[in-house]
Amino acid sequence: MIRTHTADVKTSTGSVIMSAMTDDARSRLVAAGYDAITETYRAWTDATSDATQTDRVERFAARLPEGAAVLEFGCGQGGPSTVALAERFRVHGVDASLHQIERARADVPGATFEVADMRSVDLEPERFDGVAALYSIIHVPREEHATLFGRIAAWLKPGGWFLASLGADDDPGWTGTWLGVPMFFSSFDADTNLELLEAAGLAVKAQEIATLHEPEPEEGDTRFLWVLAQRR
Repeated sequence: MIRTHTADVKTSTGSVIMSAMTDDARSRLVAAGYDAITETYRAWTDATSDATQTDRVERFAARLPEGAAVLEFGCGQGGPSTVALAERFRVHGVDASLHQIERARADVPGATFEVADMRSVDLEPERFDGVAALYSIIHVPREEHATLFGRIAAWLKPGGWFLASLGADDDPGWTGTWLGVPMFFSSFDADTNLELLEAAGLAVKAQEIATLHEPEPEEGDTRFLWVLAQRR
């Protein structure tokens, strides 16, 4: 989602969330927002045409060994990509929203799920053959992206694969109303993202900027950088 400014947001109780928030407060804001829109978000994703995601997930899966251990970072309620991966691999999903995870556990019983902040979750090094982060890292303040990429590289086995949809445009941080709830987004431009991935030890093997056609009129079309990278 391309955001170009910060804004104060009034919640349903009338309180105001200031744009100058701490990173921990932003993380809680995102989790609370997704808790509040569990059903709305499912309807929104069902109405969103995303052939790029389907194709990229298949390309990612084709590179993984049989029975691979896969981490889905920011898995939400376990949508079509989670289901597709769980049919072939041992999937562990992580998301900060308890309500989204409860839905994922009900809908994708073949996978395991954990409620945790992706910035601080504790996972074993070199545990996973693949890590997927689909439309999730855009909710983390961009100042933390380099560290996050380094942690992802450490969780991957040598030669493991990382699939991500990242922001394609410069956005230092936006706090506003999205799908009716307060939400936060942040991203670097595509070139900076590629540099950060390489610096983290993730060699980018494929990249593409694709447009997501969102169903909400006020959102419009949004550009994302899709990357498939391999741990050196």
